[in-house]
Amino acid sequence: MKYRQLGSSDLQVSVIGVGNMSWPYCRFSVTAPKDFVANPEEICQTVSSTLDAGINLFDTAEGYGRGFAETLLGQALKTLGKRKDAIVVTKVGPLFDEEIVNGRDTNLSAKHILARCEGSLQRLQTDYIDLYLAHRPDPATPIEETMSAVAELKRQGKIRHFGVSNFNVTELAAVLKHGPVVANQLSYNLVGRGIDAELRPFCTGENVGIMAYSPLGKGILSGKYDENHLPPDDDYRHTKYYFAKENLPKYFALGRRCRELAAQLNITVSQLALAWCLAQPGVTVVLPGSRTPEQARESAGAGDIVLPEAVLAELNQT
Repeated sequence: MKYRQLGSSDLQVSVIGVGNMSWPYCRFSVTAPKDFVANPEEICQTVSSTLDAGINLFDTAEGYGRGFAETLLGQALKTLGKRKDAIVVTKVGPLFDEEIVNGRDTNLSAKHILARCEGSLQRLQTDYIDLYLAHRPDPATPIEETMSAVAELKRQGKIRHFGVSNFNVTELAAVLKHGPVVANQLSYNLVGRGIDAELRPFCTGENVGIMAYSPLGKGILSGKYDENHLPPDDDYRHTKYYFAKENLPKYFALGRRCRELAAQLNITVSQLALAWCLAQPGVTVVLPGSRTPEQARESAGAGDIVLPEAVLAELNQT
């Protein structure tokens, strides 16, 4: 496993991280059924295998499962006694449906951040968060107010570093005027390269590390899906552009070529997609979801892969 410094911070992060939104009932704003009981042994096995594979960064958010994802991660790290071996990233800002007033769906006010951080700390069963991210911009709150809360949390030792997620060039530039931003977490993959034109170069120039989420395009780049095998009709992924009917022919064609290239390199299709992402300038860490020890180990394997220049060139042109 390779490690890189994340932006201007002192964090040495594995180039492969793990996002836990894919864990059971951990999608944003989803509530686990009252009769659902998570198997703590299974979660511990996944977290333990992740750490054993050299992955040290775990990405979560208060919104994932309405805190359930933080709870599962915190309990596993405590049970394993591995909190100090992990770099824990969580996020604040987006509101749940019942909290939205007059269309405002994000709150980065000082009062909100300070209160929600306490909740995250309790669920994660820790007294500090390594990297605290503003999950998305909040136009209703002056950035000075947000950064005042960040400064206070740092002063109290409750967070070590601050970053953002889903901020464009203009929004990120505004934050940088008021304090350091060590990372911008962004959607990025072979079929979703919207940040290439301006945002990726801007982050690189400002020493803001890019944390790439959805590096497998919600599974379209995993090698699992083709014309004869798609997610169930009621799967939320059909609402994403990755699985939009008009996009599927070209994505399936790319998938077939990726399977050919992966076979030639003796790696998996997922590893090919992750390694491509890691090879792009400015990308510090990629964040595939891993629900099982096997998925964690497969993802970790991509951290040591250096794709041949010819393969990179071909994929860059797709």
